[in-house]
Amino acid sequence: MTWVVKRTDTFLESLKAIKKNKKALEELDKKIKRLQEDPLHIGGWLSSELHAKKATRITKRYRLIFTPDKAEKIVYLNWIDHRKQAY
Repeated sequence: MTWVVKRTDTFLESLKAIKKNKKALEELDKKIKRLQEDPLHIGGWLSSELHAKKATRITKRYRLIFTPDKAEKIVYLNWIDHRKQAY
C-alpha cells in the first residue's frame, strides 16, 4: 500500500526558496516518490524539539523535514531548508 504525501503550508512556503534550483527540485520529486513507497526507511529520526520527525538529504545543501503517520499511512512534508538552518 502506498502512503499519501501531504504538503503543509510551511513546506509550500519554504519551497519558494529553492524554486530556481532545478537539481534540488528534481531530487525532491524523486524523494517524494520514494516517500510514497516507504517513508520509514528513508532518512533519520530527529530528536529534541523535532522528535517524531525525520530528515533526509535533498542534494548536499538542503534537508527535507517530514513526519510519517504510521496509523494513517500519511507523510506530512513539514519544510525544506538549507542544511545549516533546517534544524
